[in-house]
Amino acid sequence: MHSRAFICGIIGPVGSGKTMAALQKGLLVAARQKGTIDDNGITWRKARIGVIRESYPSLKSTTLKSWFNVVPEAEGKFNWSAPFTHKFRKILRREHGRPVDVLDVEFEFRAIGDQTVEEACRGWEVNAVIIDEADLQPADLVPFLTGRVGRFSDLDPTLVVDPQIIISMNMPDVENHAYQLLFEKAMEGMAPDDLAMLDEVLQGRPLIDRFVQPGGMEPDAENIHNLPNGRGYYLLQVATNRHKPGYVDRMVHNKPVPLMHGLPVNPGFVYTRHVRPTEWIKGRQVVVGIDGGYTAAAVFLQRTAAGGIRIHGEVVNRSKDGKSVLGWSAETFGKMIRQRLLERFPGIQPEQIRFVCDPAAFKGKDSPRDAIDWVRSVKNAIGMGPIHKAKSNSPALRNEAIWKAHGSIDSYRDGDYYVDPSCTHLIKGHSGGYRYEKSTLGTGEEKGDVPIANTIFTHVCDSEQYAALEGEHVVAQIRGEQPRTAPVKILSDFDELGG
Repeated sequence: MHSRAFICGIIGPVGSGKTMAALQKGLLVAARQKGTIDDNGITWRKARIGVIRESYPSLKSTTLKSWFNVVPEAEGKFNWSAPFTHKFRKILRREHGRPVDVLDVEFEFRAIGDQTVEEACRGWEVNAVIIDEADLQPADLVPFLTGRVGRFSDLDPTLVVDPQIIISMNMPDVENHAYQLLFEKAMEGMAPDDLAMLDEVLQGRPLIDRFVQPGGMEPDAENIHNLPNGRGYYLLQVATNRHKPGYVDRMVHNKPVPLMHGLPVNPGFVYTRHVRPTEWIKGRQVVVGIDGGYTAAAVFLQRTAAGGIRIHGEVVNRSKDGKSVLGWSAETFGKMIRQRLLERFPGIQPEQIRFVCDPAAFKGKDSPRDAIDWVRSVKNAIGMGPIHKAKSNSPALRNEAIWKAHGSIDSYRDGDYYVDPSCTHLIKGHSGGYRYEKSTLGTGEEKGDVPIANTIFTHVCDSEQYAALEGEHVVAQIRGEQPRTAPVKILSDFDELGG
């Protein structure tokens, strides 16, 4: 509600109160506009707020039903001719029973329908626009609206405060344009001068803010008290949609899902629990996990004293649109690792770092010299110590190391696993990009063994796994074995039992 970001998004499960929050936020934006004081000492504020959806039936059946709980239809004047408009007045403050601060506001509800974005939004001059179910709207809607908010002909632009684009939606799939906008917030490629100018235009405001609500089955789920049967509302959703796991993940658990066929490899990953800013634990080893090859990737990991995992950064050569990973030479890859290490861990010493790489890179079945030379080239470019073989290439061990850290919705213990928000590629991988291949055959039968699909997220997730195997007794604990300890020998002639 109080975010001043130019683009502000809320993402949550069905029934979580997103639309109500977005609509009330629009009213709050209107009330924050500056006003003029008349001869009677009354401050008059004026604002226009837009609301847009994919169709007018959707506006009527959902958005307007919520809106009339915020401002009743009978308050002011509501016009049912498309686009729908609602003009009303709010008294913001009184003194001794006399109004001294008054807001005149108009909400305008539009639908895109079969029009283009430009046709649907032409002529809009508003303080803010609320995009309800943004993931269902055209990808060019938000870019177009950036030129419509805060632009007026009949309002004094000097009175405008913090124009905004407000987004509300259920969790989309990882390829959706709304996911890429809110979760990846890609600013790569902007020149320093352009970034400085952007900061000046925003006047200290963030460009993009996102707020991810807890899933409906989590202990801190929101709006439960307003749902029929409370949490039973979500239990019913789960029970009746078991044949659609992707739907349950998005609409109930508020988890991104892969667009293509295949279940996610890491189903225990929960964005609201596992993504948060991480801090370098000085004095503890930083492990750099590396997965080699032309599209190599690396992940920076630390284990806490209690064995928890912190992912501080990643090195991935992604394309600007985020839909592919690009190749680079071993030397360039090594230099990027070195640069990111020095940026993320200023003052770190080589003895505080351990580099581990896919064991296959040291073997090279077809061209052993090429594989080993690649490792050596990366090591030389980093210039901070040797690269060791990871402890295992077993998928069972590697996956279990991550699953154990992620936990599940029911058994999750706070503090086991955090990944920094800057690791956008790894987060997207955990959110469904790193997935199994399609599990059903053309006959409708299930495959007996489903391998992990080779996607653009495979390298970064493998890198994390290699790093996660490092640490004292980590592999033994995964296997359920008792850690091996060397016997204690006393090298002394002293008879400690002699009294």
